[in-house]
Amino acid sequence: MDKFIGLLMLAALVGSLLLLGGLYGSEDVNMLEAEPEFHLNAETLISHFKRENDTYLEPEKIVEIEGTIKEINSINNRMTILLEGGADESACVICDMQTDQTQGIKNFRPKDTIRLKGVFKGFLKDAIFLNCIISQRIINE
Repeated sequence: MDKFIGLLMLAALVGSLLLLGGLYGSEDVNMLEAEPEFHLNAETLISHFKRENDTYLEPEKIVEIEGTIKEINSINNRMTILLEGGADESACVICDMQTDQTQGIKNFRPKDTIRLKGVFKGFLKDAIFLNCIISQRIINE
C-alpha cells in the first residue's frame, strides 16, 4: 500500500511538473542539438541539494546527468527513468523522457548506468528533469 501511495504521489508530481514545463516553454528546446551547461553525476547532484546548497543548479538549465537506473516506469503513458541518489536511498533524480526515446529505453534495465540530457526543473525531495533524452555524447576515457 505504501508503494502505491508513493507511486501515486510521484505521478502527481511529474504531472504537475509537466504542466509547468509546458507553460514555460522547455519543450521548444531541441534537446538533440542543445549543448548541456553542466555534466553531473546523479549522486553528486543529490548530495548538494541534501546539504541545502540550493544555488548549485538553477532551474531551466540543460544538464547532462549520469547515474545508475533505480527504476523505469510508464505512469500516465510517460516514460520516466529514476536514477539512484547515492547514500540517501530516499532521494533520486527523476527524468521524464521525450516520447521519441521509448525505443532506446528498452535497452536498459535497473542497475545499468545511463547518461541522460534534460532540462532541470527543480528539487523537492528529488531532482526533477523534463524533456530528457538518452545522451549520445562520446567520452574520451
